[in-house]
Amino acid sequence: KAHFYVHCFEGFDPKDEYRLMRVGELLVPDDQLREKFNGYALSSITSDFFENRHGDVDKALASVEKVESGFLDHFETGGQGFTHHITRARVRFEHSVFGECPEWPIWCCTLAQYKAALQGYRRFLDMPKSIDSDLTIELPDGEPDDCH
Repeated sequence: KAHFYVHCFEGFDPKDEYRLMRVGELLVPDDQLREKFNGYALSSITSDFFENRHGDVDKALASVEKVESGFLDHFETGGQGFTHHITRARVRFEHSVFGECPEWPIWCCTLAQYKAALQGYRRFLDMPKSIDSDLTIELPDGEPDDCH
């Protein structure tokens, strides 16, 4: 499961929407998987597609569906955090500044997991930006076919 919620920075008024940040986290007992999924997929979705400005989430979802249907073989998207290399076999995250390095090794998830997280984040963006906004979604199980 993935959980999206609104975080208020300590010491600030939770009614001040400029001090609120939308975040996501994976809810699983496996510490290593949770750390990787949160650090790569969910952090990049919530930061690289910040608030769906310019329709970035909608464009990415449309491209994911084209990859799923076979209309596109692959596409890349991303922002300041990671480049998302998307194919039917997997979604590969590579650090946008450092590339592959010891601090940020390449990491992958399945296309189904990525799509579910992106769809959940899109639904979450339609909710009010309030400390009370909260959304938990199911993520499909699975391992990507090939990460490199």
